[in-house]
Amino acid sequence: MRIYIGILVIASVLFFTSCADWLDVQQEGEIESGHLFDRGEGYRVVLNGLYKSMCTPALYSRELSYGMVDCISQQYEAGNKDANQSTVYEAFYNFNYLDNGVQSTIESTWLAAFNVIANANNLIQNTLNASPEIFEEGELERNLILGEAYACRALLHFDMLRLFAPAPINDDKQTYVPYVENYPNILATGIQVTPFLDKVIADLLKAKELVATFDTSTAGVEANSTMSARMSLTPSNSPYPYKDFFYGRAYRLSYYSITALLARVYQYADKQKEAFDCAKEVVEYGTQKGGKAFYEDDFHGVLSTTGDDIKAFDGKTDYKVKSNIVFAAYNKKMYDDETFKNMFNAGKDPNAGGYSNAYFMIKRVELFASRGTDEWTLDLRSANMIVAAMGQYPISGKWFIPSTNPAGNEDLKVSPVIRLTEMRYIMAEYYAREGRFSEAYGILNDIRFKRNLTRVLRTQNSFTEFVTDLIEDARREWISEGQLFYLYKRLDAPFIKNNQLHKLTKSEACLPLPTDQK
Repeated sequence: MRIYIGILVIASVLFFTSCADWLDVQQEGEIESGHLFDRGEGYRVVLNGLYKSMCTPALYSRELSYGMVDCISQQYEAGNKDANQSTVYEAFYNFNYLDNGVQSTIESTWLAAFNVIANANNLIQNTLNASPEIFEEGELERNLILGEAYACRALLHFDMLRLFAPAPINDDKQTYVPYVENYPNILATGIQVTPFLDKVIADLLKAKELVATFDTSTAGVEANSTMSARMSLTPSNSPYPYKDFFYGRAYRLSYYSITALLARVYQYADKQKEAFDCAKEVVEYGTQKGGKAFYEDDFHGVLSTTGDDIKAFDGKTDYKVKSNIVFAAYNKKMYDDETFKNMFNAGKDPNAGGYSNAYFMIKRVELFASRGTDEWTLDLRSANMIVAAMGQYPISGKWFIPSTNPAGNEDLKVSPVIRLTEMRYIMAEYYAREGRFSEAYGILNDIRFKRNLTRVLRTQNSFTEFVTDLIEDARREWISEGQLFYLYKRLDAPFIKNNQLHKLTKSEACLPLPTDQK
């Protein structure tokens, strides 16, 4: 496989132009590209480059969030010519993976992911051989960098597996995606799903142990203690000596981000008890020993105004409900992406020069019906988080572009990857699989109640019926966040397509591997 030829991106420090101020770690004298690993600062540059490269449109700034993955999940309306929808995304919606534009998009995502993996491997190999003495914070910093590099490698591999290989529930024991652990490696070959997942888990367990040195310290706990602390890119008023590099933990694969990712991977691998234990650890952290919970459902920002028009959304804040985010990608230059603006600029005059809207219109009826009851006007996720673009097209308010200073808006820069709600879904599903339906529905109903849904779901006594209720909530929670497709795929669950129930076929569930990987 020729995935690494010509991608030695660390050869130029310019590649690491920051996507956040805390990524700007180069000193006045600069670090020459050929000497990145001579000093501790170079390791920071390379690690931060991994996160920066996750922020590209091919990955978590588009295709793995609101883009191709969500089109495949059928949460958008397709074929509305008045909305000028992209023909490429319409092809994704129709599972037309042979379309030239679709193939180009898929290949870009594959190459971008393995680009991150290549540089993670290079960083891992150099960090393993580095003396703790070259790092400003010694062994603590070395462990943090090494752990996060393992976690980055695991995350990108896992998402490529979820895209390009069958879910374990439909595992055919064939080989698909390679798990690349060395740098450089230009001849990696695919492996089966189960050993692949074992490697993801092994990397995450190593990562979790390594980052614990900082994240479970007093300073690390403070850096993770609240939404503001997790998303702060500087150690404001901190009594601890650590610099900017150790903060912004919501945008880094920290101890609890890794634990949450482990919960996701364990569940995908059908290791339900392990998934439950990891999810529970994340949910309960901060409430133990009298501590304050640091993940919560705080909708005050989106509740500050009512209505679905531009004026109402200009008055809102916290469009992403960041208090609930465990891990997110951060793209400082999101507003520079013209394609993004065409998709989410809800108030731009369509007749203005150089502008062509291509809205992702959500399926209003299908997403917000629960057991036949229309909850559109009640659920906060619709009543307060869906904006009417051009006064008529319902699109996700999570990506709303405000009229004033959009380039400086922090919400636009944040792309959620893992939410606390998912951890609660994992716990609920475990209870349901164990026949503990009262506990499972207790979690689902609590999630609903916090989103203004006072109608209590009737406790069902079959796992199939529970899955119906789980999906009906998750497809609202994950609007434009790139997770719904994986839920359908993992559970082999039916969904509505063209007004009929439909299950993913193998050819629909697995994106075609790049030609040189087959």
